[in-house]
Amino acid sequence: MKNEIKIIPVVTYSNAYNDKSNIKENKRKSGIYRWNNLVSGKSYVGSSINISHRLSIYYSKKAMINKISTRTSIIYSALLKHNYDNFSLDILKYCDTNVLIEKEQYYLDILKPEYNILKAANSRIGSKHSSKTKNLMSIKQKGIKNPSFGKRVSQETRNKIGESLKFYWLKVEVKPIIKRPETRLNMCLRTGGVSVKLYDKSGYLVKVFPTMISTAKYFGVSSRTIGRIPNKGMYDSFTF
Repeated sequence: MKNEIKIIPVVTYSNAYNDKSNIKENKRKSGIYRWNNLVSGKSYVGSSINISHRLSIYYSKKAMINKISTRTSIIYSALLKHNYDNFSLDILKYCDTNVLIEKEQYYLDILKPEYNILKAANSRIGSKHSSKTKNLMSIKQKGIKNPSFGKRVSQETRNKIGESLKFYWLKVEVKPIIKRPETRLNMCLRTGGVSVKLYDKSGYLVKVFPTMISTAKYFGVSSRTIGRIPNKGMYDSFTF
């Protein structure tokens, strides 16, 4: 049985089909949203740093079909099956990006939405990858272990890597680190003051890397490639 705590949304769109145009009012707003199936009573809770951009994915049947071809998504499948006029949409809360995951987890715990495969916010535990995705992951792992890792790769290989990353954004952030004077020299010899966050283009935080070097190893490219991302702290497409 679901928790009986009453949740009052900030905004409710009672018919996701008729209210489609009103979603634009969420442009550049970050927060937590919920899809509600009016037929089955099941729901899905998600979060985004840009709600209107995130919801535009749900309103693109082509985008949803492409995504479920590589990984399981119950909410995408449900929307495709039942259509938008059988769903309502709630904006549960607007909040700053730095507490987004915390607030999403709160609503996941309270509402226990049936369509959510992942029970922990910002986690991939419990998700299932398609054979195509598993093959891509395998290729990337082999690249890290390859003796030629870090060396110049062919244009064909670059194109393949770029294709696998075309749905993602990287954000380089400088972390303020306070150290004792005697450790300043060590700080100059490492890149521990930088973290890199990987988002999908809907604004979902997929992974956080502690350094640019660890980011480069994950994607099988050189750290110089990661370091070329312009305007640190801004979102930039990771391409080759």
